[in-house]
Formats: sequence, structure tokens, C-alpha cells
Amino acid sequence: MLEAPVVDGATAGPGQLDVRHVPQVATAQRRHVRLLRRSPHAGEAFAVAQAVTASWWDKAWPEETLWPDQLRLMAHGNGLAWRVAARDAVTYPEAVTLAATLADAGVQQQLLDEAGRHQPHSLADVPRLVGELARRLERPWIAGRLAAITTGPLNTWVRACVRSQAGHRPKTQSMWRISPPHRPTPVSQLLADSSDRGETPVQPDPALLPDSAEGAARGFARGLRHARTYAAEHGHLCAPNTVQMEGFAVGLWLANQRAAGPELAPERAAALDALDPWWNPPWNLWWQRIYHRAQAHVRAGQPLAPDLGFPGTPEGLGEWLYDQCADYPQLHPQQQRLLTDIGITPEQARAAKPRRKNIKAVRHTALDHARAYAAQHGHLCAPTSASQGGFTVGKWLHSQRVRARRGQLDPVLNRTLTDIDPWWNPPWPTDWQREHHHAHAAVTAGALPDPEAGFRNFDDRTGQWLYAQCVNYTALQPGQQHLLARLGLTELVAGTAVPNPATRHPAMETGLHYARDWAAQHGDLDIPRTAPHLGFPLGRWLATQRHQANLHRDLFDTPWPHGEHLARIDPYWNPPWGMKWQRRYQAARTQLTPGQNLAPEEGFPGTPDWTGQWLYSQCAVYDDLHPRQQQLLADLGLTAEGARTARPRRKTQAASFAAGLAHARAWAQQHGNLAVPEPARHDGYRLGTWLRTQRRRASRGKLPADRIKALEAIDPHWNPAGGLRWQQAYLTARTHTTGRSLTTTADLDALPSATAKWLFTQCSSYGRLHPEQQQLLAETGLTSERAHVLAPPPKPSQPPCSVRPRLKNPPSSFNAGLPYARAWAAQHGNLTSACYRTEHDGFPLGRWLYKQRRAAHDHLKRTGNTWLHDPQLTALDPWWNPPWRVTWNHSWHLAHTHYTAAQPFPNNTIKWIRTQQRAWAQLHPHQQHLMIIIGIHGPTPLCRYNSRPAILTDQPTELINIHETSPRQESRSSQARPGPARKQRHTPRQHPPHRRTQPAN
Repeated sequence: MLEAPVVDGATAGPGQLDVRHVPQVATAQRRHVRLLRRSPHAGEAFAVAQAVTASWWDKAWPEETLWPDQLRLMAHGNGLAWRVAARDAVTYPEAVTLAATLADAGVQQQLLDEAGRHQPHSLADVPRLVGELARRLERPWIAGRLAAITTGPLNTWVRACVRSQAGHRPKTQSMWRISPPHRPTPVSQLLADSSDRGETPVQPDPALLPDSAEGAARGFARGLRHARTYAAEHGHLCAPNTVQMEGFAVGLWLANQRAAGPELAPERAAALDALDPWWNPPWNLWWQRIYHRAQAHVRAGQPLAPDLGFPGTPEGLGEWLYDQCADYPQLHPQQQRLLTDIGITPEQARAAKPRRKNIKAVRHTALDHARAYAAQHGHLCAPTSASQGGFTVGKWLHSQRVRARRGQLDPVLNRTLTDIDPWWNPPWPTDWQREHHHAHAAVTAGALPDPEAGFRNFDDRTGQWLYAQCVNYTALQPGQQHLLARLGLTELVAGTAVPNPATRHPAMETGLHYARDWAAQHGDLDIPRTAPHLGFPLGRWLATQRHQANLHRDLFDTPWPHGEHLARIDPYWNPPWGMKWQRRYQAARTQLTPGQNLAPEEGFPGTPDWTGQWLYSQCAVYDDLHPRQQQLLADLGLTAEGARTARPRRKTQAASFAAGLAHARAWAQQHGNLAVPEPARHDGYRLGTWLRTQRRRASRGKLPADRIKALEAIDPHWNPAGGLRWQQAYLTARTHTTGRSLTTTADLDALPSATAKWLFTQCSSYGRLHPEQQQLLAETGLTSERAHVLAPPPKPSQPPCSVRPRLKNPPSSFNAGLPYARAWAAQHGNLTSACYRTEHDGFPLGRWLYKQRRAAHDHLKRTGNTWLHDPQLTALDPWWNPPWRVTWNHSWHLAHTHYTAAQPFPNNTIKWIRTQQRAWAQLHPHQQHLMIIIGIHGPTPLCRYNSRPAILTDQPTELINIHETSPRQESRSSQARPGPARKQRHTPRQHPPHRRTQPAN
């Protein structure tokens, strides 16, 4: 065949190539062998060279006369099919020469020096490389042909070489990668095509990949139609991402095509080049968009005059043009050529002057927007982010305030702004003045200040601000106090203000009020996170303040501004060792008497059980404690000398039980029962855990009788028959029903909803309760007779729903399930979309397919040969038993369905696509091909998925399925913002051949 060329005088037979009259092939083979020995990238370079020569072969340039002659000499007498498929043999000498050129480090460095820091747009931007290729290939005419190429494998390699700095940037994509659209057509496909035209019949190799390119072609044709409409209307294709044409997101579609870059299919790139040669420039798209504005200005008959400061141009355009003149030497060569087309030559760029602003006109425009803002909001204390009619009025007002405070503001402008708003530049922060305007607007609308009620007549944020002013009233400036007095808040009235505990946005003063009250009662700010105080969520508020303080400490060297106020209440409100240690310290301190001798060398005798154990644990790590922790322990009497001589606490089981019993007795005196939740503590002792242990031992018969009697003496129901949760619910219901009669359902409905629901449930299941539970319910008035009367009526029986017939023992034979598999494949086009629980016409098809995959795997593992029935299922779906998990195909089919229907991907599918992109190097080559079919071209995050896009932002969610990526965008997105170093990834695993791995669902 083609792989066996005839040499040494032999006669070429059918299907063979005769290379006796083409000595260049033998010479190229020897050069190829030497290249493989000397260059480490020779194999990769030869693959790229083959793709380049194959693209030249398809172009059929009329200047190329050597290849047709070699083809006639090699394929003389053979059919057309063999002459067409002889491409690789005919172009072999040029491929070896091109591979040697691309693998040459000197040529690569020459390319980097020539490109500089710019990404070449076409091969015309690197004329020295083009000339070197023409010289080595001995084809001077090819330089003109290559200079006009903007896409293709050679252009892709040039950009990849520049982007990766000839492979010295390991994080970028390999410069030797060949994108699927640029890979040469396999010889078998060429033979099959020629056979279809009636030539020599040749059996093609079986296709390993499903053909789903028709849907992608329809999607591109649809996008190209809308792009043609946009280009006819605007004269270019530099559309923003948010632009839509007839409901089609043409801007986002064009962004996806740019993301593919030089990896876009040549015919698609040519179609877009025909509409706009600069649809995908190597510089930022906004530059090209502003350039088109300048071009339209020139075409309207208004020439540019750089030496006069670009008169007649809009302000923004004139400033942009001057910036281009100032940076002219740093621009891309093609950018310089485009500026030359609109009249800005290098000489004129050097003589350019900045555009002169009409300060009077700018001032009038700004004042008009300021008046409009004041008419809408009632003041001029606008934040810097505010805009009015597209004008950044917030930034302009901030600039005027800065100039006024420096004494540089024009008095006329100052008077004009004062006439609009007398407090446009207050001596206090503008945030305060803005909040005052909100409060004044509320008072004007009829809201009355009610400081004694927590300003409940105002919205939450305004009410909190008013309370904060009342707390800090004496520290305010006289002008601020005067403005508050206009609202009705004098110093006397402000002294009566109280906070609103139901606020959702508490001010710092509100939290400090409740923190002081808590500390006055408990002595510290050690409060559980979920605990409220007087209706205010103080625990959650303190947790938030600790988080803010810790975050500020990690980011800045200065102390947290509000930390001083809380430290005055409790110096250890946010200790650096955490609140867990602090809570245990406070619990230990409450159990010790002042001046108590701890005697650590004797095991802390005379201290409660838990306290002695905790103190010894601190002695074990004493040297690792914070100096302030050591000082706190010294306040308890535990010094460094005592910590070194400490001994562990020894306590008998009886003493341990006695300690727990004492805590249980104290708990029962306070709460009246022993239904203690498991996480509950009593004076630092884990009483809930201790009682759970006693109940467990009692249920196993391991708790002595005297201890059981001791616990029953405290609470006869300490180990309830219905469980702890039932007992807790019963106690709650008993509290709600005390003093009430339970004779009718109306009596139960009058109780809290949770209690009423629980009691109705007990009435319904009264006969199944334990006698002890029935006795407890009878004490609340819910006897057996009343429970029968109050029990809700039983639900009416529902008619049995129709169930599809299912085979209890589904047949596992192959012939039994094959007809159902054919029917499913005919309906859905595949077999992998059927999950394990899928049924088809009552037959468990998913389970049957799983068994067939298992049988194929076992047969292959046992014999090493393909399964007997594999061809029949492969004819229905080539991927019925993929070498990866079948669930992957389920997700792929879902994405493919939305892609072919030109619908946006669901959120779950988008997350799945992100996962595949992150693990692109670990995917099977066939999985990568399947992802390319749905528009996912590589590991680079898509524009819509990129969390830090360099250019493309605010993209709609339509047509996400047509995204494509490029190495250039990957390099931009990876450099958009520095991030933490990532862990070194493992070497990608080697993928086994198709149908040689264990199937799994």
C-alpha cells in the first residue's frame, strides 16, 4: 500500500507508489532520521509541518509545479484515488524541510525578536520568517502567498511560539499543538471520498467518532447570517457582547469565534474575513471599536489635524487620537498602518498636540447634570459612583470639593453650587450629609421621630443612623447638631433614645448598647453565637464583629477602629487564642474560690472533676500558650513552676458519678427535669453527654441499681421510655396546657401550632404508645377516651395508581434485549443516554445494558478478544461501552441536545462543562473530541465562565453553547490578576484504547 513505496528497481504494483524517479524522498528520509536524533521536538515539529504542507496541497497554487510532476512519477498508471491519497508521500521532502526549520532554535529566536511584544496578526507581520521559509523550501514565490494568510496551522504555530516564548512558558498551551480543524484529512478518508465518486473501491476504516458536525455547521451559518446583517449596518464586526440582532446574541457569538482565534476552521475564518478583515485583531477590541469611530469621522469629510490638537473631533475621540500619537512607537505594526489610513503618519504623530478643552463648555455641562441630580435627589452629596445622564457627576463633585478645601475652586463656581445645595461641601463627611437628607426626606413625608421607641417610624438603616447620632450627639459639630434640631432631635430628646432590637442592619452603637448591658449582668462578652439578649441577636452580632476584627488584622497593620469600644467592655472579647479556650477559662474561674490552693503536684485536689482535668491539660501545653493566657492562668494560681510539677487528676468512677449527679441535681432544681439536650453544659460540665452515657448503660443493663435509684430520685422520667425527644416535646406541651382543658379540637387549635400538631399526633397513635407515655399524657388531661374523640379522622384510601408492567426477573440474555435497544437507538440516536433505571416499553433497558457492558469487560479480560455481540451494539451506538464512566455520556448528551437546538445550557450543564475544562488534560482523546463537537475547544475557561475575563465582561447567557477558546485568551485570562500558587498537577494518565476498560454506571 502507500506505506510501502517501491525502491531498488522493483516494479510498482497496484496500490503502490513508485519513488525510483523521485530521489528527493530518499534524501528527505535520511535528513528526517538525522533530525529525529538531534532535536528533542522533531516528532512534534514534523506533525505540524505535515499539517502545513497538507493545507498547501489543498490550496493548489498555480505557481506550484514540482508537486504535480512528482505525483505523476509516483502514481503513474494507478487510479485517481491513489494519486489523490499520495499527498503525504509527495509533500514528504518539504515537510521534513519545514520541520527542521520550525524545530530550529535560531529560527524560533529570530521569530521572537521580529515579533517583539506584539502578537502577529498575519504572516506578513513576520517577513523575516516568511523569507527564511521561502529560502529553505527553494520557492521564492511562496513568500507572497504566505504573507496573506491570517489563519491555518502555520499561523497558529507562529502565535503559539510568540505566546509561549518558544516553549519557555510552561503554563501556556504547547506550541506544537494542532487544533482539530487544521489536522490533515486522513488518507483513509481521502480513499473513501474517491471511492464514493466511482473510482477504485476501497473499504474505509470504521469511524471511531460520531459525526455531529452538522449541528455546529447550522449554528455557525445562523450566526454568520446575523453577523452579515450587523456588518452591513455598522461597517465592521467589533460588536459589544451585549448586542443582539433579532433576538440573537450576535456580540456574544462573535466573541466566541474570536476565542477560537487561529484555531477556527479555515472556511469559517475566511467567511468572517470577507465581512471584516479586522474582526479578530491581536489587540484589544475596544481599540478597534474606537478606531472605527475615527474612521467614520474622516469619511464624513472631516480630516484629522494632529498638529492643531484634532479640532472638530469629539472630546473623547480627540483625547484617544492624541494618546495613540503619543504611544505610536509602541503600537502594533498593523495598528500603525490603520492609523496611516486615516491620515496619521509617523511624522504627524510626532508633531501631534493634545486636544484643547473648552473649560467653559465643560463647566456648563457639569452644572447642568448637577442641577438634574439635585432635582432628582434633593442634594448634591452624591457618591463618587453616581452618574447622571451618562455623566459621572459624583466624581466631578468630589473633585470640586477637593479643590474647594485646597482654596483652588473658582468663587463663581462655588457660589453656583451653593445656590443649588447650601450643604454641597460640608465640613463633615458627605456620607453623614447624605444620610441626613434621607432622614429629612422621611420627616418631610410625615414620619415623626420617636427616639423612645427606637425610631420605628423610619426605615431600618435611617433609624439606626438616627440612633447613632443620638448616642454621639455631644461629639457632633454645631452645624450637625443644628441640622438634627431641624429634624426634632435636640440634646434633651437625644438623651431619651433607645435602640431598636428588631433591626436587620444594626449600627455599631446599637450593638455596643446591648453588649454593655450583657457585660453588666455576666461580667464578660462570652455569649453563645445563637443567643439573643433583650430581643437583639447579640451573639451573632459579636461573632460578626470578631470576624471583621480578625479580617482587618490579617489585611492591615493598624488596629480595628471599633475594637477599642468593645475592649473597654471586655478586654478579652476577641482573644487571639479563640473563644473556645476563653469560655472554658471563664467556666473554670467560676468553679474556683479566690485564693484557692490548686496543688497541681497532687493532681488538683479539691477542684471539680472537669476543672481539674482542664487545668492539667493546660499544664501539658503551658510553654505553647500565649503570654496573656499564662497570665490568666496565674490569676487562678497556676504558675509556670506549678505547671512543670503538675500531675494528672485521678478520680474513681464513684467520684465521677457523684460529680455528674451533683450537676444533674443542680440542673433539675433550676429546670424541674432531666430532659437535658446532649450539647448542654452546666457550669462547664458536659451534663447532656453524661446523661446520655447513663441512659445507654441503663438500657444495656450495665448501670448499677443504686445509681438508677439516685437518678430516679431527682427525676423519675430521667430515662424516658419514648426517648429524649418525645420527653422534651411532652414537657413543652405540658407547659402550654397547664390550666387548660383538652376536651375539644378547638382547645388544641388554641395552642401553639407545633404543640397542637404534636398532641394531634399523640391522639392518632395513642394505642401504640408505651404505658408510661400514656400515663404522662393522662396527667395533662389527655386520657384514652379523649384521645379517641380528638384523633383526626383517617385519610380516605386512595385508589391504586396504574403501574407500568415490569418484569420481576428481567432476562439477561442478549437476544431478549436487542430489539428494545434497537428501538431506543432509533428513537434517541444512541444507547448511552439510557441510565441504569431506564425502562423502554416495560423492559429494563438500562439494567440490561449494564449487564452487557459487564459481560463485554469480563470476556475481554478473560480471553483478550472482542466480545461476540459487540459489533451488533456498536452498529447501534459506537459509544455504547465507552472507556470511561457511562454517566459522562449522559451529561454529554444533555449538553449536545441543547447545543444542536441552539438553546442556552442549564446551570448543571455549565458546571459540568467547567469540570471538563479544568480536567482537560486528564480526559480521553475521544472525550476531548466529543467536547469539541459541542463547541468546547480546550482547557481554557470560556468567556462566560471566566471569573477574571481580561476583555469580555457582562455577557448574556444566550448561546453559551457556541463558545470557543484560544490560547491567546488563555494567556490573557491567566495574567489578568495574580493569584496564589496552585498545587503541582500530576502527570496526565495514559488513556487506554477504546473498549478496553471496565464499564461502570
